[in-house]
Amino acid sequence: MIPPRPATTEGRGSVLRFARAFRRDLLSALPQRLYHAWMAEFRSPLIHSFVCNDPALVRLILKERPGDFPKSDRLRAGLAPLLGESVFVTNGDQWAAQRRIIDPAFEGGRLHDSLPAIFAAADAAVARLRPGEQDIEPECSHAAADVIFRALFSMPIEHDISAQVFQAFRAHQDAQPVVNLAALLPWPRWLPHPHSRRTRRTAAVIRGLITGLVTARMQAIREGRAPDDLALLWQIIADPIVSDFKVDVLSDS
Repeated sequence: MIPPRPATTEGRGSVLRFARAFRRDLLSALPQRLYHAWMAEFRSPLIHSFVCNDPALVRLILKERPGDFPKSDRLRAGLAPLLGESVFVTNGDQWAAQRRIIDPAFEGGRLHDSLPAIFAAADAAVARLRPGEQDIEPECSHAAADVIFRALFSMPIEHDISAQVFQAFRAHQDAQPVVNLAALLPWPRWLPHPHSRRTRRTAAVIRGLITGLVTARMQAIREGRAPDDLALLWQIIADPIVSDFKVDVLSDS
């Protein structure tokens, strides 16, 4: 049985039709052939991209040779209000320095320490599901956010602040931040990137809530009352690395 999914686009359509479909649903905007090939190329007047479905190829791109496959400037432009210059959208030396900071948290057996939080989030997700047909995407997003907050900040998604972040993120997704002129057109980096008022507002809400969480955690770490989670581990690891990185930057300057 083939699971239900959005109807995909077949044949060549107009630029206007593609833009409308892209805004409505990225999966249905792309042609069906992209989901049946190990790797497939997609060209349109707005986008030239490749879809990789081969696990070995995905591993090559993301893990073995990430420097040979830089992230798209269009993606960076679309996600800039929320992600800024974070590791998710940067390239080159900047990305490598950011990876140096976060990599030790996932090496050796450290990731195993987060398994209880992941299992608890999975159990909570199963408990929320009900028999019958339902839209699984919101439930998957809910579960993913629950894992992040349990593993990183030792709080479930039902916690007031984490629930606010999740709701704000859902609103940010609905604002479709990647679908804008800067993301769909070859926009010069020196020009201001146009984003909708809703995109900027929801991104500011999320960044404000996360900043509050990080600030509170930094205070708890200084006072010696922080729980043993990824936020504490990253702080312990990042302090000397960031200090070394600052020294390197100053020396290079």
